[in-house]
Amino acid sequence: MYKNKYLIFTFIYFVTIIVFCGLIIRIESYKNEMIINSFNDNLPYGNGKSVKVIILAGQSNASGCSRDDYLKANVTNEQYFKYQNGFDNVYINYFASNTNISNGFVKCSTCQGESGGYFGPELGIAEKLNEIYPNELFFIIKWAWGGTNLFNQWLSPSSKGKTGELYKKFIKYVDNSLLYLKHKNFKVEIEGICWMQGESDSFSVDNATNYKDNLNNFIKDLRKHFNKYSSQDGIAFIDAYIAANPAYWVYYDLVNKSKKEVSLMSNMNVVIDTNKYGLTCSNEPIDAPDLAHYDSLSQLRLGNLFAEELIKFFK
Repeated sequence: MYKNKYLIFTFIYFVTIIVFCGLIIRIESYKNEMIINSFNDNLPYGNGKSVKVIILAGQSNASGCSRDDYLKANVTNEQYFKYQNGFDNVYINYFASNTNISNGFVKCSTCQGESGGYFGPELGIAEKLNEIYPNELFFIIKWAWGGTNLFNQWLSPSSKGKTGELYKKFIKYVDNSLLYLKHKNFKVEIEGICWMQGESDSFSVDNATNYKDNLNNFIKDLRKHFNKYSSQDGIAFIDAYIAANPAYWVYYDLVNKSKKEVSLMSNMNVVIDTNKYGLTCSNEPIDAPDLAHYDSLSQLRLGNLFAEELIKFFK
């Protein structure tokens, strides 16, 4: 009698577990389906093809505040047509300061920065990748918001304080983009993260000084979170100096010093000396230069530099 009761209890227990697990799986599947359905489904199925993914993040010089009309005036008609038409092997899903959002992967081209008439580093990244690897497929995931800081808004879980709301939104956006690519049957590998940020941390000595620890924790947390998508050698982190403009970025030197020190902590970390390369923020618009944001050719060059550093980690 006791044995029969035990067997019945055991049977009910295992049935309950199976039903519960099935329910969880169905709920998770439903959530994933909702995420996938929120994308404009512009991509063909990948049929298991391996693809390289690049994440682009930061504040306004990542989001894109360089004017497309000045780019058009500064390059040849042939060049601009190529940019405008987009790159057939480089796709991007972008969120630019909540003013310009693609809601799905589209060919990387002009006007994918803020407000639609601007562009960011993605264009130069795509140009260089297309030039060197014309037959290889790449996906850029850009999530950037102008005027934002690392000490609070982008603060990652390992740093002291409450995890930043922008950090959480960024993670969710990238996760959903990767989930969509997996759904389309692409074998995804994150090659690197390109980071253009720090201006908003340069207004105080404390925030500029703390930038080193905050950035180091940010990088570690991103690598941990995206580890399952990591390329064989790990995820490269490509950073860039902010402009040497103390009238705007008061303690730019401390922020850039922090960036340099973090770049020496891992052979997978790199920082681009944008000032050494002569990137400018002083020429456009001609009548009243926007001293906070890169001129069009400098923005294009920044993207090229990001790609050149990323390529060094490709296998």
